Amino acid sequence: MSNFFLHNSSIASTNFDGFKSGIFKLIEVKKLPTHTFYKHDSVYSLSIIVNELYQAEFSQENQEIYRFLEQLSPLNEIIEREDQAQIFCGSDMNGFLGINFLGIPIAKSKQVVCRDTYKTWCFTFITDKKQLLLQTTLEPKSKEVNLSDHHGKKELKELCDRLKNSPFVVSMRSTNWGGKEFIRKVMDNGFIEIVLHKTDRQYALYVETTGRDYLETAAISEILRDKYDS
Repeated sequence: MSNFFLHNSSIASTNFDGFKSGIFKLIEVKKLPTHTFYKHDSVYSLSIIVNELYQAEFSQENQEIYRFLEQLSPLNEIIEREDQAQIFCGSDMNGFLGINFLGIPIAKSKQVVCRDTYKTWCFTFITDKKQLLLQTTLEPKSKEVNLSDHHGKKELKELCDRLKNSPFVVSMRSTNWGGKEFIRKVMDNGFIEIVLHKTDRQYALYVETTGRDYLETAAISEILRDKYDS
């Protein structure tokens, strides 16, 4: 379980257009079932709410903002500092929801202002990242393997036969050799370069994974390294 707290000061430090734009970015966040998003009722006393939102003409957009605020879990105490969050949660795994954290002493890694920063938080603080990753529907035997005909083909095939069993690996092919580490390169398009770094010629593979961006692909590379770098 991890908790996130709506930071009143961060949503008050903007104009109404910025407020609406920022709230809709928070609405787009699809939180994990184990995460709770909290608010303190003092949010309804903020000037941006009282003098702007309450006075605005009825619109579907404004109704969405009301709905978002209402569905946040109520909290009896105001938490706007990291030490307060630490005490409340009993751990460092928490974050703050907001719009503009400029000048507010909250660590960048704990500022959640949109889907991307929420995803960054998850990949930073969650240890078991498998729950955050897509898995392929391909069976191991159906995964494509293309290996060049050279002296290292046998070793690469043995590695491919193991990598096939990973639900995060889609296909594999040989590539230029060389490298001192198992993971030579991680790309934001889902590809990873893996090296048989313990062999004399350091044969390498170009591995397609289910990663959709750098965060996911990097997490997959760590999983593959931990399991298959032997």
